[in-house]
Amino acid sequence: MKITVAIPIYNAARHLNVTLDSLMNQTMDPNEFEVICVNDRSTDRSKNVIEEYKKVMKNLILIDREENSGGPMIPRNDAIAEARGEYIIFLDNDDFLGEEALQRLYEAAVKNKSDVIYGKYVGVNGRKVPQSMFKKGNRLQADIIEDNLVYSLAPHKMFNLSFIRENDFKFHPKAVVGEDQLFVMQCYINAKVITVLADYDYYFVVSRGNENLSLKYFPAEKFFFSFNRIMEFLEDSQLSKLYKKELKIAFLNRFLHASRLRGHLLSKLLTREQKIDWLNETKKFIDNHVSDETIASLANRFKYLLTVAKENDIDKLLLVHNHINKVTANEVTRVENGTIYARLRHVAKTCAYDEEHVVNQFNTSDVFISEMIFDENGFSIKGQFTQSLLLNFPVSYTLKFVHRKSKVEILHGEKEPSIPGTFAFIVDYRQLLFNEDLTGPWDLFIVASVGGYIKERRIGSSRSANLVKHNMVKNISSFGKKYSILPYYTVPHDNISLEVNIEK
Repeated sequence: MKITVAIPIYNAARHLNVTLDSLMNQTMDPNEFEVICVNDRSTDRSKNVIEEYKKVMKNLILIDREENSGGPMIPRNDAIAEARGEYIIFLDNDDFLGEEALQRLYEAAVKNKSDVIYGKYVGVNGRKVPQSMFKKGNRLQADIIEDNLVYSLAPHKMFNLSFIRENDFKFHPKAVVGEDQLFVMQCYINAKVITVLADYDYYFVVSRGNENLSLKYFPAEKFFFSFNRIMEFLEDSQLSKLYKKELKIAFLNRFLHASRLRGHLLSKLLTREQKIDWLNETKKFIDNHVSDETIASLANRFKYLLTVAKENDIDKLLLVHNHINKVTANEVTRVENGTIYARLRHVAKTCAYDEEHVVNQFNTSDVFISEMIFDENGFSIKGQFTQSLLLNFPVSYTLKFVHRKSKVEILHGEKEPSIPGTFAFIVDYRQLLFNEDLTGPWDLFIVASVGGYIKERRIGSSRSANLVKHNMVKNISSFGKKYSILPYYTVPHDNISLEVNIEK
């Protein structure tokens, strides 16, 4: 048996036919895979639907549980215990597979000796699904950090069954929130080979309104159960020290971005008492698993949250959150090592603070091109570049050319400091014309820098109304050859680029 398809079933009669039809239509021979449906005491006609399909699907097996387990964890474990395939793939009872999915996944898994393998997800009915791990194409030996795998922790993957059983990996019955993340992260960490396929639409994830278990409220202690176990498993793993550190940062960034933690702590979803409970558990999590060094390495938008949460003061956390979201240039005190700091000060009888916080995430920028002149010797460009939080700091500007194909970069600095917030460059074409391999499009950027903080913007889309079209400049001599340069505006983003060609 090549593959076991494991489907936990609970009150899915309305759409179970779509899921099972996708398995009936697989290109893989039905004798080579089995489908295990674990009915978790459904109160609708789910069991009847499965029994009807059993009449035409000889590879369909029904496990009818005697009591409801309260979630998909135990039914998935039941399937793991009964599975006969070399690999097991977990399929939700309202999702479906592409017709070639099983055949493609199995062939790639055998070829690459994969412990974990999965293919591109497709969202249905407006469902958002992770995509960043598929942008590089097929990754036969994917890396958890390099390939952004922490943003794909749903169980909709195929696993080597021997690998799962040898490591005794199961879906934890107490992990009612994040149970899939705990299981998948354990597999990721121990896997020798993880394969990600982007060459086909493998798994279709269906949105069906508010039926998802994850939308329900859970106490903070239950919420943190899985995530505490993940951090413990990561810390106890055999990964190298540096990789372990980087993976912890990557996972925490994902956790703080995608989980309900910020919404529960900072929004009006919970009562004050509930928020206090959530903050208590958050502090425990930070104290046990997140050092100050780790906080300093996280995405800037999360640093203040964890720094203040450590104090376990819900009033201060909410005040700082509201304050930092309204920070202005007047409160910025320094820019050092690429970090913008603002002094936040609040004095009241019940809660007061006077401290610096990182505010990089709130710095917005605008760039405008007021003049571009292309003549026979070179071109000049002038404009404005403002940054909302750095109005009072001396910013230096650099014009950057990037060769679109090779990614070679050429930097051109200002000869003299200009008026704050403005830039002016005069460029000799020959700076770009020194290698026959570097013909084709060059894209233009303005790079603003101060105190190690760098903001880079593509230029051209925001420009003076008279900058509509530019003539080709011909007969430019460089290293004994003749070149032409055509300035043009890209489609659809309308930015300025230079098309470089050798004249014949």
